Amino acid sequence: MNNIELLPSGWKDPSPERPASFPQVLSFIQVGFRVLGPVAPRLASRLALRLFSTPHTRARHAVSDEWLESARLFEIPYDGLKLKGYEWGTGSRTVLLVHGWESRGTALRTFVPGLLEQGFRVVAFDGPAHGDSEGKHTNLRHFGGAILAVIRQLGGIYGIIAHSFGGASSLYALTQLSSGISVEKMVLIAMPASMVRIWKEAVHTLGLPARAANQFKLRMEQIGGQSLEEMDAAHSGPSLSHCRFLLVHDKQDTQVAVDNSISLVEKWPHAHLVLTDGYGHFRLMKNPDLLNRVSRFFSDH
Repeated sequence: MNNIELLPSGWKDPSPERPASFPQVLSFIQVGFRVLGPVAPRLASRLALRLFSTPHTRARHAVSDEWLESARLFEIPYDGLKLKGYEWGTGSRTVLLVHGWESRGTALRTFVPGLLEQGFRVVAFDGPAHGDSEGKHTNLRHFGGAILAVIRQLGGIYGIIAHSFGGASSLYALTQLSSGISVEKMVLIAMPASMVRIWKEAVHTLGLPARAANQFKLRMEQIGGQSLEEMDAAHSGPSLSHCRFLLVHDKQDTQVAVDNSISLVEKWPHAHLVLTDGYGHFRLMKNPDLLNRVSRFFSDH
């Protein structure tokens, strides 16, 4: 397909790929659900939803750098919480960076230098229950609402660069929650495309029996306001016909399989997919060749 490209890169990163985070007591949780699920499926589904909506770690930076030190800090009020915001540059057009699950806004600061060179203002924030923001729980709808709160406080934005869960939340916010917010360009990195697939993976991880799994699905749909099938990204992207999409995914991603993005670029007529090879779910965002490719996307008219 001419809308899929493999990004050539000889860049090497010696750091290991960050593993997926699971509670240390996961094996005990699975046993508990196998016992509770058949006799009290609704209770089991409530507990599953609470676990599913609770980040188990808060990302921290081991060392500082010039971009962390130079960020201008501000706060965003949202749903009774205070969210931490970060800002670089003073351009008239703004690009919003949206982090993924159990990450933080400044994890995407690698994109800041290239965007500043083009005259953009760049803003990031820590989502609810993430980084230095308040909160203990969040979900797709709640996180999406936080994204809209940031956009409104900024007075609108030109584009979004989002990673993983942050991409799914951004897409949900713009297609299901927003009223009149327009974005010209979106870069969606390693984004999960299917809510049904996410539900199935959660059911498998938690060890939910069938009846509890079905109740869990219903609760997710109540929060989302529609069926999981309708929340799939394949149905959302085409509604943003004014927006240009650049999808990015690594072929060796073990946390969100590359076929998520391949399936989307086949269905979204205004999307282009850039594939990397060998950088996983997180390290690709440090690859200078990819950073340059994303900068070119924002410089194109």
